[in-house]
Amino acid sequence: MAQVQVERSAGKQWFALLALIGVAMAAVLWWWSHRDDAVGEPVASSASAPEIPALAQPVALVQSAAVLPSTEAGMLAQQLAAAQVVERSPGVAPIKGPVTERPEFVSEMEWQMLKGVAQQNATPDAELTRLVNKLRFMKQLELWQSMEHSNDLAKRQVLAEQLLDDIPQRVANADLDKPEAQKLQAALLKDAVSDEQARKKRAEVESRRLGASAAS
Repeated sequence: MAQVQVERSAGKQWFALLALIGVAMAAVLWWWSHRDDAVGEPVASSASAPEIPALAQPVALVQSAAVLPSTEAGMLAQQLAAAQVVERSPGVAPIKGPVTERPEFVSEMEWQMLKGVAQQNATPDAELTRLVNKLRFMKQLELWQSMEHSNDLAKRQVLAEQLLDDIPQRVANADLDKPEAQKLQAALLKDAVSDEQARKKRAEVESRRLGASAAS
């Protein structure tokens, strides 16, 4: 199985979101590592704390501190637990409609960040669903890529089928551009369909689906 590194040109927005989550996590880790020093001292100057971009300062982000685990190990454990959900259930399907509760494959940190970003959108409910589904797709893609040398053909097939089914929507949402999606489809089909003739027919079907989503 040839590993495909998706560049995600339209995924620049996604990288910005991941950067936001990373900056916020770094800020929280910094605060926890310095919390004992801060007891009884006046409020620290802005120069002593990591600078957070303006985008990372919505009220939701500040409020999220109350629900974060109290240790760095706790946050890492949450991230690991969320990743393991995808590993155990690789065929998690896209969520339809408003997301009212945190999905298991989304960590608490990710959930708070996604909600904070969604609230800046004109249609926050729809945006939250879009962001959650994008995160789900990326986690499934990363798991599939990590299994390049795995002998678990069944799990690779489940992942490949789910990713293939979701690719047209990712293109429609500008999470992938068409050339990237075509390259990814070709690689996924090798895991999804073992028979070469059946794979060629399936490739035609997926090509039509992709063309329809790109034109919409």
